[in-house]
Amino acid sequence: MPEILVLGTEAAADLAEHLGTTVSPVDSDGHQAERVVVAAWPERLEPGPVDDLEPDAWAARGEEPLVAWLVAMGAAAARCADGGVIVAVVDRPPPLDAAGWAPESGIADAVEALTRSLARSEGPRDVRVNAVTTAARVARPPVVDPQPPLARYPGDLEDVAGAVRLLLDDDGAGLTGTVVHADLGRSWR
Repeated sequence: MPEILVLGTEAAADLAEHLGTTVSPVDSDGHQAERVVVAAWPERLEPGPVDDLEPDAWAARGEEPLVAWLVAMGAAAARCADGGVIVAVVDRPPPLDAAGWAPESGIADAVEALTRSLARSEGPRDVRVNAVTTAARVARPPVVDPQPPLARYPGDLEDVAGAVRLLLDDDGAGLTGTVVHADLGRSWR
């Protein structure tokens, strides 16, 4: 597989390592790559009721991460070579476990919509754009019933990296605008 460029924050360093590379800062200026992974992950993730959020906390959990994702996905489009592939990896609490995660759930929805939008806009350059969602960084006990289909829920970064590799592979040439939920079946989507 060609070189993988991981654009993101230092929080994504472990994911980059699982993909055999290092994380690069989000920057639209730089070399192009055929395989671009985007992980604009916040350093800290802490759930809490949305009605308790002061404006600064709302900005920190909702607005700033959303802007970071918009910038990162734009940079990925600029840095992806014609005929390449972009995969966004976003934290998503599964619906059954989303209590306290309203801003993060909204960001995940936005990244999914942006993935589909970029798949349309970058398609003429033969660039595929897909996303992987993961609960690995946001799952907190207790897990409500019904229990996840696979007992290893929420999985780990190797599960996420496996899903990313599937979408990056040339065998996935027919997939664009697709969202894969690497959450061991918990999202039911």
